[in-house]
Amino acid sequence: MLKRINLATFSAHRYHLPVNTTLLLLLLLFYGCANIVPPEGGKKDETAPVLLSVVPADSSLNIKPRKIELHFNEYIDIQSLDKNLSLSPLMQITPSVLSYGKRVEIKILDTQLLANTTYRIDFGNALTDNHEGNPYPNFVYLFSTGPYFDSLELHGQVLNAATGMTDSSILVSLYNVSENDTAVMAKKPVYIARCNASGQFVFQSLPQKPFRIYAIQDVNNNYIYDRGEEKISFLDHEIVPSLGKDSMLVFHMFKEPADTVKSEPDTNSVAAAPRNRSNSTNKLGYQVQADTGDLDKRTFELTNDLAIDLFRELKSLDTGKVYLSYENEGIEVEAVQRLRVDSAGIKIHTQWQPDKKYTLRLVKGWARDTSGAELLPGKYFFRTKREEDYGKLKIHIDGRYYGDSVLLYVFRENNDSVYLRPVTDSTVSIALLPPGEYDMRLIIDANHNGRWDPGDLLQRRQPEKVLPYSTTIRLKAGWENEIDFIPQNIKGYRRPGPTAPANGTAPPRSASGRPNSRQ
Repeated sequence: MLKRINLATFSAHRYHLPVNTTLLLLLLLFYGCANIVPPEGGKKDETAPVLLSVVPADSSLNIKPRKIELHFNEYIDIQSLDKNLSLSPLMQITPSVLSYGKRVEIKILDTQLLANTTYRIDFGNALTDNHEGNPYPNFVYLFSTGPYFDSLELHGQVLNAATGMTDSSILVSLYNVSENDTAVMAKKPVYIARCNASGQFVFQSLPQKPFRIYAIQDVNNNYIYDRGEEKISFLDHEIVPSLGKDSMLVFHMFKEPADTVKSEPDTNSVAAAPRNRSNSTNKLGYQVQADTGDLDKRTFELTNDLAIDLFRELKSLDTGKVYLSYENEGIEVEAVQRLRVDSAGIKIHTQWQPDKKYTLRLVKGWARDTSGAELLPGKYFFRTKREEDYGKLKIHIDGRYYGDSVLLYVFRENNDSVYLRPVTDSTVSIALLPPGEYDMRLIIDANHNGRWDPGDLLQRRQPEKVLPYSTTIRLKAGWENEIDFIPQNIKGYRRPGPTAPANGTAPPRSASGRPNSRQ
């Protein structure tokens, strides 16, 4: 630095600058070019705030407080109070919670607190320090307006009725037995509890008296069931809290069906609405949904109908001029087919032969639109897939679940159904399944209508029970997965894992010579 000052002094004399001005310029240049490094901080504060005192004291009897003060050792913030604050029982007016530095003030605005009642104010993780956001976790303030504390509890779990799996983000509510089922749609409950991520809930500090109990989805957080928009569940009987914690109430959430029933399309009529009238580039007025490019590629699914999408509304269809055939050892064989017209177009159903070249012929005059114009004829070639392009499922079902009143439902992603039939045998085999992930359930079809039915609150009808197989099945082409389906909610049963090959050898092979994995 001394050499730089001497140089600066020399330069100042050379160019006749004052020495003070030169030093100022050099200092500005030095600080402008230097890297500014923030001071290193200490270890991150992960210590929760400390509650020093509460006024009135926690767990006080014979009080009806209007204001409660919490004093901490550091400054406090209030975070997500609407999601964390839980009151039991509910108050007519929700208390206000405000932070004043190291003091938190709770004002109880309800002037009509119930007599001889235990009140719980649960803050969850709403109280945090204002520096690092460390919560003062699960703080509960308890007081009683009478000379004793209620200490009874209710425990339970919520399931999705349609899937049989656990359901979360559900509000469970208690009403006085004098209320009927319409109360859940019109007024707030007396007590509430929210389900955790496992679908479990607990009520604490309850009195020994009977209640009606409901579980609602409560999307808009208004504590009221919005019929037709939210899911609901109810118990058929009154419940009384107890000291025991081993008894579990189980709810099956369902969404009630809409009041209006959509009419089914008339499949017997020839007239059909076109799929896309705005497709002006399609001069044919229709499009065959098959890959007609490379006949060496096996692309058409053996499980699908052949679809002809319409871009004009049909007036007539001559089924005698629609021909479907396939090539078998050099001979053209006409396929037995069934045509169906619906709102999407025309569907051709047949028993597809694997790995065959098919020909669809639409002969002149095969169809006319509503203007009387003929749709142009066409000839289309495509090839079906092989059986080896698919997987198989062999499902062994517990003997307690045979009969017409039990349905086996197998489906892919997005509830794409591949099998829905009564269980009439101990083993169900399903072939021609595209590779992918599959799930399945058993449906207790009480009314024998061949589908799952939700419940009805006002008619006091429970949804039909569903027993899920919780493990997703991954199916590969050319493989057969053998499954032991024991419903997961049978107590004491432990589902076996995949059978491991002995001595590191390949998996056992089925009679067809394809790999056979037992899951």
